[in-house]
Amino acid sequence: MKKIVYFSAIICLFVGCQAQKKLVSVDKETNEIVLKQGQSCEIEFITNASTGFWWQLLNEDEVHIVKSAGDRYTSDAPKGMIGASSHRFWKFEAVEKGTQTLHFVYARDNVDQPARTRDVTVTVK
Repeated sequence: MKKIVYFSAIICLFVGCQAQKKLVSVDKETNEIVLKQGQSCEIEFITNASTGFWWQLLNEDEVHIVKSAGDRYTSDAPKGMIGASSHRFWKFEAVEKGTQTLHFVYARDNVDQPARTRDVTVTVK
């Protein structure tokens, strides 16, 4: 029985490590990322939903080398605290070779000028 538990733990550790290797981070200085097909990346944004602003991907219909694989929010603020910033992590999966730029804006729907913009250049090899 101990051998089965030990073997199962090793398998879980190995699978977990493999999953971690596939998630690649964006270079924060250059806003560039290089992926292999099948790899995933997460792009982090600082946001504050209580202001009515949020990050949006403007050219989603034009991007074909990566596809959105979901997003998640985290916050260090106490629950229910209004006005505190949070972190949005937008996950993408590499599906086709090439280079494209993802154009993000931090804006409200009814505002012509975004408060911030961010371009992330993605290369899939």
